[in-house]
Amino acid sequence: MLRRAVLILILTAALSPSGRGQPAQAREAEARGDLAAAERIYEAELQKNPSAELWHRLGLVRHLQNKYASAIPAFQQALRLDPRLWTAHLFLGIGYYRTNQFPAALESLQAADRAAPPSGQGRDEVDYWMGATQIALKRPLAGLRSLERLLARQPEHSEALELATQAYSDVSSALWNGVAERNFESPSGYEIHGHALEAEGNLPGALASYRKARELAPDRPGPGREIGRLLLWEGKAEEALVELERESKLSPSDPRTAYYFGLAAIQLSRWEDAIPALEMAVRWIPHDSEPAMALAQVYLATKNVDGAVAAAQRAVSAAPKSQAAHELLVAALSAAGDTAGVERERSRWRGESRQ
Repeated sequence: MLRRAVLILILTAALSPSGRGQPAQAREAEARGDLAAAERIYEAELQKNPSAELWHRLGLVRHLQNKYASAIPAFQQALRLDPRLWTAHLFLGIGYYRTNQFPAALESLQAADRAAPPSGQGRDEVDYWMGATQIALKRPLAGLRSLERLLARQPEHSEALELATQAYSDVSSALWNGVAERNFESPSGYEIHGHALEAEGNLPGALASYRKARELAPDRPGPGREIGRLLLWEGKAEEALVELERESKLSPSDPRTAYYFGLAAIQLSRWEDAIPALEMAVRWIPHDSEPAMALAQVYLATKNVDGAVAAAQRAVSAAPKSQAAHELLVAALSAAGDTAGVERERSRWRGESRQ
């Protein structure tokens, strides 16, 4: 809530940078955090000077006090006087959302989306609330498109990440259940049902469903990988390795199977088996830092410091904000005796941390 309050004040400073049309007493009240006093000043001033700017500021101070129902008419008045105030459209939409008026919220947020600058202050808020509103209206795919735009700019946006993760889970579960219900008594139906159970947190049920899928079609790729993955998560590395080795024969070019096989081999200290599997996974999944990090750890364990440095660099390239990837690269560079490289990486990380 505090982060949003600060953002709102930053946003609205751009509307009237000089404070023109805004009473000095109200600005002082806002500055000291006395929003109730600022609200009273704006209400009194509007009796004498009903301007769009003052209506807008009144709406904002009410919004910051969670008075969404009374903020809505203030933003409406501001927009009647000046429809160009895109931030009024934005906060009117948020107010409608907060009061469960989702169709009206979407209309206001779409107006904000059309009028807002393509980048800069406020764009993240437009995309976040557009996404949240579309999801509330049972339009998850449209909502995810808005959230994905935001996350492409701000991958660390925790609220967007949480909302997107939940939406993805809900959509996936619905799709999997729909397919499974139409064709449940089949290998693909049981595999899909396994994914649905997994999304709900029912791992034993998911494992049983994947086993049933494999039983119905022993030579079909897919279920064996999921069985091995869940066994690996349960700490049953030896059982997982058997399943994944079998799966790798059915689907020798599947990088995910190779990755999980490599992880199981690592847990059993079977370095020679882990290396080729992880090298394949790194080659075919370059956007994922996890296989590269696993490979770097194996190279460090086997004293291949040059390989460890190269793999850790790939991990950092895939996930520049990952602290685990950063620390692994520092460890690999230190093992290689590259003090200058260690300092460069630490300098890069300090820059990432300040952003």
